[in-house]
Amino acid sequence: MLKGLIFLTAFSQVFLSRFGIPIGSDFSLSPCYFFLYLSIFIAAKKRLLYIDIALALLFLGAVLSSAFSYFIGEPEKSLSSLTLLWFIYLPFVFMPRTKMTDYGDRGFLNLYYKFLMFLAVSGIVQFLCQFLFRPDWLFDYRPLLPVYMQNKNLMNTVIPIGGFIKSNGFFLLEPAYFSQWMAYGIAIFLLGTGSYLGCVLFFLGLLVSFSGTGLILLGVIFTLAAFFPKRGRLLIVLSCFVFFMLFSLLSKDNLLISRLDEFKGDAGVRTTSAAARFKNPTIVIKEGLMKSPTRFLLGYGPGTISKVTRDYETHDPVWAKLFFEYGIVGGCFLIAYLYLSCRKTNGSALIFSAFVVQWFCLGGHLLTFEVVVFVVLYYKLAPFI
Repeated sequence: MLKGLIFLTAFSQVFLSRFGIPIGSDFSLSPCYFFLYLSIFIAAKKRLLYIDIALALLFLGAVLSSAFSYFIGEPEKSLSSLTLLWFIYLPFVFMPRTKMTDYGDRGFLNLYYKFLMFLAVSGIVQFLCQFLFRPDWLFDYRPLLPVYMQNKNLMNTVIPIGGFIKSNGFFLLEPAYFSQWMAYGIAIFLLGTGSYLGCVLFFLGLLVSFSGTGLILLGVIFTLAAFFPKRGRLLIVLSCFVFFMLFSLLSKDNLLISRLDEFKGDAGVRTTSAAARFKNPTIVIKEGLMKSPTRFLLGYGPGTISKVTRDYETHDPVWAKLFFEYGIVGGCFLIAYLYLSCRKTNGSALIFSAFVVQWFCLGGHLLTFEVVVFVVLYYKLAPFI
């Protein structure tokens, strides 16, 4: 039963992100987290997991500091954001009694590799189909689902670029998620799992996503993979990457690579996607946390970063949202908790590093179920596959 629940958790994380279990009027619980909690419950009942005391104390510190941030926070603070934070990160308090083995590690990575290969093919086919026909459901089929099954999360699912629409992998909520999954697929390949055909598909999927976040994640993966023993695979993948970059540079309008221009510091930089993700949050932190010692230490309260009126567009990457809403104290408690929880196992350092970069820098992932589930499964439940 446990293996079946782990499979359902992974499957729903990749393919059911547009589905949701309604919790309140404006929030949906992702099916993957429902299955994740069931998996943890069964594993704990079978005494395969235990609560680590050091992790429990760090989590308690994160809970108390975040609760204090809520009570002294701005009027725009959100109780649902606070409880959601606790709900999402509670599973990290558990540790497996069985250490990760090569078999468990390989079984878990094989499972995701197959899922991601299918996702890559779906995204490529989706992108090509728009040149033949473009029904609304091709890029967002949520309106076809019953209201009580729709994920109400507001994402940029349909994003035009040039004369076409970026691929979101058909099943995912954003092209950025698709590109990041493709980077994970290449990372799994570099660890010795999967075929070269799958690696090529991941590169093609990354190309049709037209998202820079996947490229950033892939750059980090390549840098770290240079220290791993799979040098033959790394050289082949680097060759593919060089071809990929040349193709992007020589393609019409250089649509993918030209997005790097968004980082330039001209007058319009405060309105671009890259500025909103990477530059403007630094302005938010500088203007917000330096106002008083209380705000610096404890922040403005959960859910407040997106409710402050500004004259420029800004995103809420974890590093900005975490410190703005919970201050230095709450942010350090949560980071220390996650680091210790993952590094206490002997899972792949490459997977952990990729998760850290993705979670901390490449999107508003603090309260995103689909990003956290992968690392919980890997470090807590992969030994039992």
